[in-house]
Parts: sequence; structure tokens; C-alpha cells
Amino acid sequence: MNIRVKNKLYYALLSGLHPTLPKAELRAILEAEKYRYYRIVAELDQLVIYELDRSSRGIARRSGLIHETGRVLAISDAEEGELLKSIESIEWDGILDSDDRVRVELRRLRGYAEKQLPHEAEYRVAKKLDTILPSCCRARVTPRNPTKYLRIIVTEGVAIIGLREDIQPKKLLSQHKPRSRPFYYPGSLDPKIGRLFVNLSRASVGRIYLDPFCGTGGFAVEAKTMGIESICGEIVYKLTRGAKINIEAYRGPPADVIQWDADSIPLRDESIDSIGTDPPYGRSVSTRGRSTAKLLEEFLIEAERILRKKGYIATALPHWIDHENLLDKTSELKYIEIHYMKVHRSLTRKILVVKKK
Repeated sequence: MNIRVKNKLYYALLSGLHPTLPKAELRAILEAEKYRYYRIVAELDQLVIYELDRSSRGIARRSGLIHETGRVLAISDAEEGELLKSIESIEWDGILDSDDRVRVELRRLRGYAEKQLPHEAEYRVAKKLDTILPSCCRARVTPRNPTKYLRIIVTEGVAIIGLREDIQPKKLLSQHKPRSRPFYYPGSLDPKIGRLFVNLSRASVGRIYLDPFCGTGGFAVEAKTMGIESICGEIVYKLTRGAKINIEAYRGPPADVIQWDADSIPLRDESIDSIGTDPPYGRSVSTRGRSTAKLLEEFLIEAERILRKKGYIATALPHWIDHENLLDKTSELKYIEIHYMKVHRSLTRKILVVKKK
């Protein structure tokens, strides 16, 4: 693997839930967090290697489909002898502090290189480091109470040696599951998918995020716990009340919940920075007899009006709706990307990312 490096290299360990959405979420977070410079240098199975102008801390913490991020120290062939040589070549002084306790963890993705790099190699790598670190930087290898995690991630014939910087808040996301919230209603999406939509919309701290079809408030809960101020609305009073109960149960910046029809949102022109939403798919109680296609068309017209210039929309629609003509009645919205996510046998969700010029 030949990589030209301008800044420090970092890795992102991705969910295997979907082939394209985790990578799209990574790019969206990098843009939302206003990195002055980033460049994707390699895309591997469930792993992305990229350059950054500053630390990767905070990226996985706000993600839905990114398990962890960290600094790349070396890239080796996925063979034990080559891996040990790469570890010996790393200049550990300046990477680790004298009081660091390092835990070594080997993660093999999808069974790659099982023969070339068996699980026992984790012990031999730890033993090798235990002879190197005390003399070069006075750090030590131990599985107990570690201060740093050295990660060896194996995929597609290569081994990434990295120092973990950030992890996904799995315990927090588990507490956000629909049945764990104070108000429950069937049909709510998993909090990981909620975070995905918030991130694809490039929502960020200090700006206003909107979910115009909020249901029980799941997307706004994720935005709130990410530190992002939000506004959300729903046409059904029962769900509006439930969303308010759910959102108020979590800590974070304020979130306004309003009962409205998404084709007539009571907000000023260009007052919203980003929109992430999952509209209803033909449930008559939520669409007031309109077809899903008509509802989405009317929503996008309103979204164009209230969204600021260069703002993003992340929205979904069922596979039977032709998305090609949905933007025909708008003049400033353009498609950036589209992803297909299978929900069950009879439904595939299209996830669209749209940008205002």
C-alpha cells in the first residue's frame, strides 16, 4: 500500500451494517466538525484511512455507524513476521508517556488473514512491546487499567497498527432505544440510525437542526445528546406530546417541539442550518390522505425555503417512490448522494442527501 502523507494518518473502524453509509457518515462528520483539511487515502473493508490536520477525538463519539477512530502508527502486511518488524520500526518516544499503561488488542475483520496472523499473535505482539517500551519511553504493557489502547486491525491483507483515540458511545445509545424512552410508540428507528441522519445533515454545535417529521422525537434526542440545538415537529398531537416528554428526559441544549404540518412550517426563511428526517411512508393518520410522493414534494419545497444557503437535508423515502422528480419544483436543491438500505422483505429505504446551493 503506497500512501503519500501530508498530515497525520488516522483510521476509522466502521460498522458492517451497510456498505456505503458508514463512509458517508464519516465524511459528513468531518465536514460538520469543520476540519480545515481532510483526505481519504484508502477505503478497505470496514476500515477507512484518512489524513487530518488535527486529532480524531470526537468523531466516533457523535457517530451512529463508526465504532472507533485513532491515529495510525504503521501499516503492515497481515503476516506476523512483518507485523513485528513494523512495530520495531515505530518511534514510540513522543507517542507514549512514561506513565502510560498500554493494552494490546487484535481485531480481525470478517476473518481476514486467519492463518497468517492467528489470534495467538496478540500475545506475541504484547510480549515484543513489553521489551521495547520500557527502554524507549518507560511505558509498559498491561491489560489492567490501561491509559492507552494499541489496536491491530486486520482487513484485506493488511494490518493497521493504531492508537485508539475515540469510541462510539454504545452504552448511551443503548439507553436511547425506543423502548427505553419514557414515551414509546411503534415504528421508531434505532438511535444509531437517528445519529446517522443527524450527521448526514451536517448538523453541528452552535447551529440549528430541524426534524419536521419527528414522530416520538428520536432524532432530536440524538441531536440533543450530541450538544446540538434543535427544533422538531409532528402533525399528530399524541406524538408531539410524546416527543416533548422524550426529549426533556435527556440532557443537552434546548429543543422546541411544535405540532405542525410539514408542508407549512411556521419558521422564517433561511432560519435552519440542517434538516434530518424520516417522513411517514403512507400512514394515513400522518399524511392526511395525501400520497407519500405528494407529501415529500411539499416538504422539500418548504425545506428549500427555511434552509440556509449551503445547508444539507438528509431524508428517507420508500423504494417505490421515484426520487428523480421530487426536486422538480425547487430551484436551489440538488442531490449529493443516495443510499439504499433494506429494512425487510417488502421495504427498502432510500436515504437521500440534498444540498441547497
